[in-house]
Amino acid sequence: MLKLICQIILVLPICILAQESECNLNNFKTSDIVPNIIPKVPEKPMTIEYKDHPVTCGNQLDLNTTHDPPTVVDYEADKTKYYTLIMFDPDVPYPQNRSLQSFRHWLIENIEGNLVNNGDLVSSYYRPTPPSDSDSHRYIFLIYEQPDSMKLNDHFDNNERTNFDVPKFVQERNLTGPVAGNFFLLHP
Repeated sequence: MLKLICQIILVLPICILAQESECNLNNFKTSDIVPNIIPKVPEKPMTIEYKDHPVTCGNQLDLNTTHDPPTVVDYEADKTKYYTLIMFDPDVPYPQNRSLQSFRHWLIENIEGNLVNNGDLVSSYYRPTPPSDSDSHRYIFLIYEQPDSMKLNDHFDNNERTNFDVPKFVQERNLTGPVAGNFFLLHP
């Protein structure tokens, strides 16, 4: 009996940690991302970590933690297919006044399977920088499946990051999904 209690005590912290790092996709609805920003909840969660700080579908992170790109980006993928990663902030300039629609923080296309580092970088990582007098902003990561190994059209303006319309972008590129997603909150 004592041996069983010891085993439970040793396993319990691992189970609690696993529960804390899990992404509840229903949070996309409770955080007003679906249907206000994107039309549907991602099919599966994706793993995002910043310097050992997991992103768990709505947890709070800070400016220092998110200064550099995530150290872990992973999701369930078919190795024979290509994917697009989009990271954006829909709360620009303020959550109460989203007049600039969404700000594109990161965009990678032609990702073979889940090999994000081997994809084509379209927009380099731009660290979160909400105004100091703002409420929390939502920073959303989405993975979409591409119809093939396509390139973005030449007219795509990489320098213009504001007014990024994710549903329009997805429709124009004929992307499917989102097949995976995650998000965090950041209060300046």
